[in-house]
Amino acid sequence: MPGYIPREPSDRASGVGPSRRSFQAGVRVIGSLLFWSWVLLWGSVIAVLGLLLFVPFNPWTDPRLRVMGALTRLWGWGAFRMVPGFRVEVVGLERLGPGQGPYVLCPNHQSFADVPLLLMALPQFKFIAKTPLFWTPPLGLQMRLAGYVEASRGEAGGAERVLARSIAWLRRGVHVLVFPEGTRSPDGRVQRFGQGPFALAQRAGVPVVPVAVMGTRKLVPKGDFRFDFSEAGNVRIEILEPIPPTGEARELASRARARIQEAVGQSSAGAARRVQDAPPDESPR
Repeated sequence: MPGYIPREPSDRASGVGPSRRSFQAGVRVIGSLLFWSWVLLWGSVIAVLGLLLFVPFNPWTDPRLRVMGALTRLWGWGAFRMVPGFRVEVVGLERLGPGQGPYVLCPNHQSFADVPLLLMALPQFKFIAKTPLFWTPPLGLQMRLAGYVEASRGEAGGAERVLARSIAWLRRGVHVLVFPEGTRSPDGRVQRFGQGPFALAQRAGVPVVPVAVMGTRKLVPKGDFRFDFSEAGNVRIEILEPIPPTGEARELASRARARIQEAVGQSSAGAARRVQDAPPDESPR
């Protein structure tokens, strides 16, 4: 039937009663606790390795801190590889290939899962992160060793410090990643973009690359520690066309946001079509 959209089955129609749903919720909580325990344990291993390797691979011997960055990327890879059925689709990765950039990478922000996911899926970059992350063990220690940039929190001269450190990485040929929304979206919609990342691109004279992240909000919703393992195969990252750093920062922010909104909207429309085109459940009731 044209325009048919399957509805969520009721408990009676699906055969899933309250006790079954409670059991599934309990399994999800236990699975999430195990997952986050593994993330913490694996992060501790990475931090210890980072301390040991920082002696031979420090900023003097490794100006781009590639080894420290590789360890942090390994943390992201290890975190998700323990999730059953996890799969991420990355589109446009050639835009960040050898000889491309450096760029200011500007992804939308849906979930806590975005950070390890982007570390795992993209070539090495340095990102600007909020101060509390730098004091969160064991991740904070590895972030300091890898040279990530601590965001300013109203400190005198903080904005210039962040700008100077970010420009220094870009001049060394290293991508810098910033979440223009500043915080995670509660509903998956792309929020208003701040102008900071785009002012950085203009000061450094490098293009902006919008990055559309899709599927992570349902994976780990904002304000909820529970991991939805049923969504582990529905994550997609799309690296969009670079935007030259011309015009005002506000215009750059608007263009980057519009491109990400378009990519997210197309992905959502495609998922809706797949649901609409799916054959109805013909299993006996």
